[in-house]
Amino acid sequence: MKIHKPLSVAVALLTVAACSDSDPRPAVSASNLSVISTALPEGAPGEMPSLMFRAVLDVPQPRDVSINYSTKAESATAGDDYLDTAGEAVIRAGELEAFISVDLLGDAEEESAETFTLELSVQGNANLVDVTATGTIANDDTACDTPYSYTENPWRVFGADPLNYAHRGGVIDFPENTLFAYGEVAVVGADVLEMDVYQTADNELVVLHDLTVDRTTNGTGRVVDLTLAELKALDAAYWFVPGEGTPHDRPDDAYVFRGIATGDAPPPPGYSREDFQIPTLEEALQRFPHNLINVELKPDLDGVGDYEGQMASLLQRYGRASDVIAASFVDEAAMNFKAVAPCVHTSVPLDQGSALVLGSLGDGVIPPVPEHVAFQVPPDTSQITGSGQLPDDFFLEVVTEDFVADAHAANLAVQVWTINTCEDMLRMIAFGVDAIMTDRPVLLEELLNTPADQRSCE
Repeated sequence: MKIHKPLSVAVALLTVAACSDSDPRPAVSASNLSVISTALPEGAPGEMPSLMFRAVLDVPQPRDVSINYSTKAESATAGDDYLDTAGEAVIRAGELEAFISVDLLGDAEEESAETFTLELSVQGNANLVDVTATGTIANDDTACDTPYSYTENPWRVFGADPLNYAHRGGVIDFPENTLFAYGEVAVVGADVLEMDVYQTADNELVVLHDLTVDRTTNGTGRVVDLTLAELKALDAAYWFVPGEGTPHDRPDDAYVFRGIATGDAPPPPGYSREDFQIPTLEEALQRFPHNLINVELKPDLDGVGDYEGQMASLLQRYGRASDVIAASFVDEAAMNFKAVAPCVHTSVPLDQGSALVLGSLGDGVIPPVPEHVAFQVPPDTSQITGSGQLPDDFFLEVVTEDFVADAHAANLAVQVWTINTCEDMLRMIAFGVDAIMTDRPVLLEELLNTPADQRSCE
């Protein structure tokens, strides 16, 4: 039987084999070294939670790599919000990661999230992707027991260009619902990271669109029947083909990110193998504390995990309320969430929204809906015909100039899904919608970065 040696052992053996009396230290290609910015709740008075930065190499090295680090105050204050820290972290030969710990100082003050910088240098055969990383101390002290109120809806754009909603992180542009996808669309300039959240068999919240893992990963089965450990073992980019999404019938070399999650291929600079696995919602909140986020609540299939309450608690711990929209097509899930998290911005759920849309046709108007901030609707009913929600022969154009005007008169934002062609994007912009949800956020960003009088699909 063939024995497969661990990667670290293989690297060491190759290094020894390459050595000679004349060249005892053979050249080895330098690794990319990333220290990943992260966030953590500050904790209660007297608590000292440790914010852990992950330092990651893309490929292992035959000798140790050392990272020298020191903290620098930004909006957070050393001694009040965190302990000033300096030191050295070592990624051992043959290994891929080490951790840098900074202790936070808990308090009971209601305040915005605060940040400090980790300044970095490296010794060894590695190049830093970035010479700094940001630590964010999330506010976990503000109660979420009263409804939000606002004079000017923060999700409306009031005649400006619509927000670029990266639907699942960009289904066509990047491997959907991965931290890699969200990181890339954030760099591109997408305004909102849209993510769907299911509960696992062991009651963890994970970011995944489908009820099963079959379409996007190398596994099979329902999310609700799998544990977090089982989901983390999967390759979430296994079936992704750039520009196409997740076809299952392409040549093997078309799947350019396949194997990164499992350690069989190196990650791109600035990322780790974990960024190609199925993420938890908490990992997404840790990685993107300063990005607008849309979370879609899925049905709580087993009914025993207090799904909506768990979601509300997690968002509260990370101080996410007015910079998050919680959406759901399931009215029951939306109402359950609203009951435990009245401070979090929400969109109108399906049944309530359908009644409001139909009631506004012609000379109808949309009455005030103060418990929500936005409609999230398709441009027409063709995207949901055949889903069992509507008769197969039913058709209605939902997003029109009249509907947008009626929604705005009720102080509701209009966020339209899923818009993937240039022509439809320009049509929605002309209607004055507040957000466009798209599988192609790169294309939308290119349009939005073009002067309005020069936008064209030619």
